[in-house]
Amino acid sequence: MKGQIREMQPGSFGIFLLFFILVAIVLALGLFFVIGSSVINYGMDIVVPEIKNIGELGGANMTEVAGYTLDPLDTTIQAFTWITGISYFVAFFGLFGLAVAYKTTMSRVMIPLFFLMAILMIFASIFISNVYEDIYEDIDDISTIAREHVLLSWLILHQPMILTLVVFLSGIIMFSGIKEGDFV
Repeated sequence: MKGQIREMQPGSFGIFLLFFILVAIVLALGLFFVIGSSVINYGMDIVVPEIKNIGELGGANMTEVAGYTLDPLDTTIQAFTWITGISYFVAFFGLFGLAVAYKTTMSRVMIPLFFLMAILMIFASIFISNVYEDIYEDIDDISTIAREHVLLSWLILHQPMILTLVVFLSGIIMFSGIKEGDFV
């Protein structure tokens, strides 16, 4: 028995892989949230005033119709600046919570693999952060609206640091409790 590596418990690798898939999804969604809501926000900034200025159209008062339909929609879209930021923030802490909720006693063989995947995810977050920084510092209309996403912009621009903390703390939580007999 001495010198043999114990097999991993069933489901250990699946939970491990799920954690990193969710990290990658959160990283990509943050960028898509800010770009998508900025484009929609930009479109609404153009469309709503034009529809309100139409006046009477075929017996319907478009100004009044826009007041009942487009104004609430525009208010919701304008609130995307904070809704997306808060949901991105919650997603990062949800990943941390996932590590706490699914804590298993994994084999010590998984520790180097975990840190390799963590470093790859941190490099991916640096790439996404740099892509967003190029969009953020541009001078066109979309970047102006993207700057209105104060919380989400800060989170995306600083996500390498945030992700480093979340991943390494999650690793500590996931791998604490490995018994001495797991790796002989």
